[in-house]
Amino acid sequence: MGHDTPKLSDAKVLTEARELLKEHLSLEAEGYVCTTDDLFDVLLGVAVNRGTIQSVCTDWLGIADPETVRGYLNAQLCVEELPELERQLNAALAAQIPGRLRRAPQDVAIDFHDRPYYGKQPQDTARWVRGQAKDGTTRFYRIATAYVMQRGLRLTLALHFVLPEDDTVGVVQTLLQRLHFRAIRLHWLFLDKGFAGIAILRYLRQRQQPALIACPIRGKQAGTRALCVGHKSYRTTYTFASAEQGAFTIPVAVCRVFTTAKRTKRLKRRAAWLIFILIELDLSPHQARRAYRRRFGIESSYRCAGKVRGWTTSPNAAYRFVLLALSFVLLNLWLRLRWEYAQLPRRGGRRLATRLFQLDRFAKFVRRALERSYHAIHELFATATPIL
Repeated sequence: MGHDTPKLSDAKVLTEARELLKEHLSLEAEGYVCTTDDLFDVLLGVAVNRGTIQSVCTDWLGIADPETVRGYLNAQLCVEELPELERQLNAALAAQIPGRLRRAPQDVAIDFHDRPYYGKQPQDTARWVRGQAKDGTTRFYRIATAYVMQRGLRLTLALHFVLPEDDTVGVVQTLLQRLHFRAIRLHWLFLDKGFAGIAILRYLRQRQQPALIACPIRGKQAGTRALCVGHKSYRTTYTFASAEQGAFTIPVAVCRVFTTAKRTKRLKRRAAWLIFILIELDLSPHQARRAYRRRFGIESSYRCAGKVRGWTTSPNAAYRFVLLALSFVLLNLWLRLRWEYAQLPRRGGRRLATRLFQLDRFAKFVRRALERSYHAIHELFATATPIL
């Protein structure tokens, strides 16, 4: 590389992350021990170390006491401010969206992301929601995310804090409104089995929004289980019925597939069934299955976000939601920096040297810059002469 190419240092990555949060997240500290920059640096330290306020502050010499930092955050991150915090964090996400995504309609996936809650606070105070049993609990902090599906980009476009009073249609409507506000046009919408309800189907049909939705297979002989017959994939129509929502008829693609046992050598190869709901789409079963496989990129974003997500046992629901949203904000920042500093010139267009700036390196850059700035503890002196 030439010497005139830009250089990305750990200090610059920390500055980018800090300035992004300062621009969009309204936190202040005017004490002589704890400053505004300290609050943002602690949040970044919690995220990249996947730790807690206690673990971060006790490892740095030049930072305030953990209780002081915790007091500032709890005073400003409160449940009553959740709508404003959501707006600010969505603005931070949007700040990393490249302009080329607005040039053409995009394929977008929407999904729920849950984090387990093991506390004892009531639902109206802690703002957790019920879900299917997982990780030893049925209580979760939940956010809904909208994720772009474009080759070379894995960006989270918008998020929504899911509260106990929210319904699925309202969540989807909120995310679609945020995309419209950011001038992101939709091509196809991809949803998983949790969205396969009559209310959602009616809403998308009324919007005339092309959508591909995975359909759960229910029943022993009736229900959608009755569609799983024969030896070939096929298309048909199916009527969903509910006492509250009535009946709704929609085209579906029924796919007969086979397990990957031939590759893994673990189980006997056998046939299985997949059902996809088609809204404003004319796809064969093979096309529907092939298109839906692109949706799994959103699962990759959840795994990546877990590498820069802090941990807490705090009863403050707003702080828990901020930690969840912050992981996606940092993920978008990493993707933007990687696009700017890891391009490889070639004939026919640039490509990314993804190994040059992986997510682990991004987290290490921020961690090292913070440790250098706050003088992380790297040696201990015995309080007494050891007795051997």
